[in-house]
Amino acid sequence: MPAVTITARILREPLPAGKVKVRLYDAAVTGLIAEKRASLTTFWYKFRDERGRQREYKIGRLGTITLDQARRRAKELAAQVSLGRDPVSEKAAKKAIMTVAVYADREFLPDARNRLRSHRNLDAYFNRIKRAMGNKALDEVTWDDVSAFKADLSAAGLAPGTVNRHLATLRAMYNRAIRAGHHHGNNPAAQPGMLPEQHRERYLTIDQDKALIAALADDQNPIAANALGLLMVTGARKSEVTQAEWSNVDFDRRELLVPRSKSGRPRRIPLSPVAVSLLRLQRRRCSSKERFVFPGQVPGEPIGDLRRIWTRAKAAANLPADLRIHDLRHSMASRLANAGTPLNEIGAILGHRTLSTTQRYAHFQPQRLIDTAAIASAAWIDLV
Repeated sequence: MPAVTITARILREPLPAGKVKVRLYDAAVTGLIAEKRASLTTFWYKFRDERGRQREYKIGRLGTITLDQARRRAKELAAQVSLGRDPVSEKAAKKAIMTVAVYADREFLPDARNRLRSHRNLDAYFNRIKRAMGNKALDEVTWDDVSAFKADLSAAGLAPGTVNRHLATLRAMYNRAIRAGHHHGNNPAAQPGMLPEQHRERYLTIDQDKALIAALADDQNPIAANALGLLMVTGARKSEVTQAEWSNVDFDRRELLVPRSKSGRPRRIPLSPVAVSLLRLQRRRCSSKERFVFPGQVPGEPIGDLRRIWTRAKAAANLPADLRIHDLRHSMASRLANAGTPLNEIGAILGHRTLSTTQRYAHFQPQRLIDTAAIASAAWIDLV
């Protein structure tokens, strides 16, 4: 059809008899098309991409935009095409960008659950993330959104460490989206401004250790007591002990295999003579058909929560009420550090992936630090 100079009057004219639609090609702006139907008129821009394929980009409907606006937009699109861009492909790509909620549920969380054993907190983190920005497309989230999210978490009373875990999770999600090609912009959570954390420095003294051992020896639940005892002498994570299976205990090599650790990878926990003795005692208590080292009350299931015996044992040993089971790992690391064990070896025993984590766990007793400082200053003794 030959091009015509499209005018408002032409657009108002009724369709020719028997026609469902008519396409008018504008003589004023090459590529602009007005597609007239009985009830509406739609503007399109027609062009050829770099491969010579004909493409059409929908500009909008008359009434939503004017003829002049359609011409200006067509000129803008022509400039983009001349620079090698494809507005149709770009528009489709933008529409295909997932929202934060969809990407989290469809891509990030399934991958995390497959890779990480310690993924349970992620669901709670993403519940809050999705409430704050779940309906936004990945490319719509800004640094200001992340900053506001952080402020809201703090205002809700969450501890700085918990706030930081939310921010780290959001940052990890965007890093994965960038690597997978689902997000092509910057990571809005790359530098969220982590809150300062005050790490607990809680560990047991030798006297407290002895008191706890005595309390466990007298407890009414010997299976749970043995589980806590193994946590004390191995520095293992609670789940690594409570879910341990006899098939993964190697008495000859003195190792406990954790098929899937917190990092998602297997690790081997070295067993000291005391740990081996505890396990042999537990082996004698268990049926030969028992799968779990510390069986629970439900047949075929491992022992459940250790909070009841932990509360009893703390009271019997006169330990601080806010002492956590996890602090037994800190105590193990501190004992090793004060015995002169290198931090990298302590990290290997505890299953840490970074030395900085081990440094947080290994607390030095004040007297050891004083003795170490004295060694360093020995050369000055004759001068003062």
